[in-house]
Amino acid sequence: MQNQMRARARPARRCIAGFLLALYGGCLLAQGLGSADNRLVGERPNAAGEPTPITVGVLFLDIAEINAVQQQFNADMFFRITWQDERLALPNDQRTGQTRIVPREQVWTPKGLIINDRGLKTQLPLVVDVDDLGNVRYRQRVIGTLSFEAHLSKFPFDVQQLPVDFVSYAYSPDEIRFSHESGIVGDSSFVDTEGWNFTPLESDFGEFTIPEEGIARPRLTFFIEAERNAQYYLLTLFLPMSLIIFMSWMVFWLQPDIVPSRIAISTASIFSLIAFGFSIRLSLPRISYMTVADVFVIGCTMMVFLALSVAVGGSRMASAGRMDRALRLNAIARWAYVGLFCLVIAVVVIAAS
Repeated sequence: MQNQMRARARPARRCIAGFLLALYGGCLLAQGLGSADNRLVGERPNAAGEPTPITVGVLFLDIAEINAVQQQFNADMFFRITWQDERLALPNDQRTGQTRIVPREQVWTPKGLIINDRGLKTQLPLVVDVDDLGNVRYRQRVIGTLSFEAHLSKFPFDVQQLPVDFVSYAYSPDEIRFSHESGIVGDSSFVDTEGWNFTPLESDFGEFTIPEEGIARPRLTFFIEAERNAQYYLLTLFLPMSLIIFMSWMVFWLQPDIVPSRIAISTASIFSLIAFGFSIRLSLPRISYMTVADVFVIGCTMMVFLALSVAVGGSRMASAGRMDRALRLNAIARWAYVGLFCLVIAVVVIAAS
């Protein structure tokens, strides 16, 4: 199934790569056209009027890795930011319908900043497109690392929200506003990262505030929902630990007077569970709360210790000449142990839902 998804993803990635190459080539060609009058300015359009509307669109080309321990993810994104500056419009007799290419630092821009940036790099020239009517469009491909807040209480059945937190650091909400036409654009269904499924969510419009300074800035946050594929953990954690549980269950099928074998099985089960518990914690940050995986590991560990206690108790009864009571304890423990395991599974299912 995953191979089929990757096969479908390749044509989409080729189309996007072709689009970006065409865009870059188009920019270089357009630069040769020149411009009659760029009217480059350094202040906000209509500075005394209503807030300048800014439209931001982002296309997720790829999400390469999600690291829950460091709470970071790597993304490849294509941004398109548009606004209107009437001061850059050409007179009617000079309008040719051709786009002018202007260096970004020579025109007004909304001074955008991604505040959860942990190492993003731009890939395209730092230029803007300006049409005859003064519509400005800035396009940029950005690749690198961003941070996110991991919520792992339902690990490995967890769902994470991966944000791209866009803020205008130089202007207040009274000066610019993000248009509600902003959002994630294009089809992100081809984004394929091993072990995750992605869904774009509604964008959040708000303000970024610094209370101590009394500063508020317009804020636009894009969200991608990342749902972990738990199949890997079912095969590498839950299935082996279940087999360890039933390995310890075997002590109740041995005669109570076979002490070495019963104790050896129980202690081997305990050591195996301890090793699994350490390995699962290495894949998680140092969180103070329990995850679904922790509930399962602790439940299984308690069951193995219980099996060891019953095995020791039954062996002592047998050595004291009370074999009938030891056999009765074995018979009860066989089915009580299965019932306890079903109870642990039920608790895990409830915790994961």
